[in-house]
Amino acid sequence: METLTIKLKSEKAHKLIKDLEDLNIIEVLKTPASLSSLRHQIKTKMSSEEIDKQLQTLRDEWQSNI
Repeated sequence: METLTIKLKSEKAHKLIKDLEDLNIIEVLKTPASLSSLRHQIKTKMSSEEIDKQLQTLRDEWQSNI
């Protein structure tokens, strides 16, 4: 069989794909998004250092809540 990559544009499309999978017509293979593809979705570009700083801040907040 052929493997295709598709981009769903609405929740209705997601339901249709799920229905096709439930009927054993297709098999959904989920692939993790690469970092580079995620970076294109970020509205405000950040450097690696800024990302590391923000992650550390979030981790510190999480630790203080324990």
